[in-house]
Formats: sequence, C-alpha cells, structure tokens
Amino acid sequence: MTRDAELPAVVDRYIAAVNARDWAAIAPCFTDDAEFWTLGVRTAHGSARIAKQLRESMGALPETYDEVVRVAVDGTIVFVEMVFRGRTTAGNAFEVNAADVIELTPDGSAITRVAAWFDSAQRPT
Repeated sequence: MTRDAELPAVVDRYIAAVNARDWAAIAPCFTDDAEFWTLGVRTAHGSARIAKQLRESMGALPETYDEVVRVAVDGTIVFVEMVFRGRTTAGNAFEVNAADVIELTPDGSAITRVAAWFDSAQRPT
C-alpha cells in the first residue's frame, strides 16, 4: 500500500468535477455498471444515475468543497480521506470529516465502485 500517494487521474477528475459542480463530467469517470454507496442514501447504479444522484443531493447545498487530506492506494483500491466543507441554504458554514473507498478498473481508467463514509454527527442541517 502506498500512503500519501497521488490521486489516480480518474479519481482526481471525479473530485474536481464534484467540486466544480460539473455534473456532465462526473459520469465519464465511472463504468456503465458502477455503483455508488453513501451512508443513509440509496445506492446508485450506473454512471448516469450516479451523476444524477450527486447533482440532486448536492443541489440542497449551495456551496460545497471536498479537500483531500490523505490518499492511500493498494492496487485498484483508493482510500481518500477528506474534509467536506460548505454552506447550507440558510448560510450556515459546515465541515464534515469523510472518507471514500474507491475501486477502479484493472487498468485504472474508470471507477467501478465508491463507498462514501462521513461523520453523521457532523451532517449539515
């Protein structure tokens, strides 16, 4: 396992697209049969559904940003620890500790699965 590794290119593109709210750029980061699991949210299946679910869930928060804190890579498994910051529609700032476990295709060109974890006690309200 490589700790403090660089983000694989496809994971970097995915996080950049989420931070930019570039919903059209998210789907190409995933395989057609990918799945995206988030604590407390129905699992999304397929690249288009993943992009749609992210757009819908983030739409309730007018301002968000994932800051990558630490990365570890073991073959096609990528662990990304981050701080998710933003503002609610009421203008309240929030900060949530989070971690994504991301699985890649064997060649590392696309994401096949994301398990997104966060500290639910810090969930924005």
